[in-house]
Amino acid sequence: MSSIEERLRELEARVAALEGEPSPAATGDDTGRLTYGGEARLGGYQWRWEVARSPGWLVEQPTGPLAGVLAAAGHPARLRILQLLVAGPQPIADLQSELALASQGQLYHHLKTLTSAGLVEQPERGVYRVPPQAVFPVLALTAAATDVVHQS
Repeated sequence: MSSIEERLRELEARVAALEGEPSPAATGDDTGRLTYGGEARLGGYQWRWEVARSPGWLVEQPTGPLAGVLAAAGHPARLRILQLLVAGPQPIADLQSELALASQGQLYHHLKTLTSAGLVEQPERGVYRVPPQAVFPVLALTAAATDVVHQS
């Protein structure tokens, strides 16, 4: 079980991320600043996002929850699902036809994993989406992976 202080820091970071401001835990050290964000128009929605984090704060985060998010996004089919859903909600039938998985059960398994990690939600029966607060983090994960793959 997390301590109250850890839980408070996590809540402060989430609020700061939603507000687009550095979290209180991310300020006050001299390790620098990592910033990501931007503007995007995807699937009829407009997004603006900016997050700043201290590298020192980032390397002190508990690895379990972070590894869970990365593992969920790390499967090729799940990453493709995220790429499709980041543009807007999709019905299960559209996802199934786009992914051409062997069974609908496989798709539900992947969606359950992504939902458990907080990367996907079901706003209505049979429809899935990336939650608004996760759109830019999902794009940032994809951008970071692209940068690693394309290093020269």
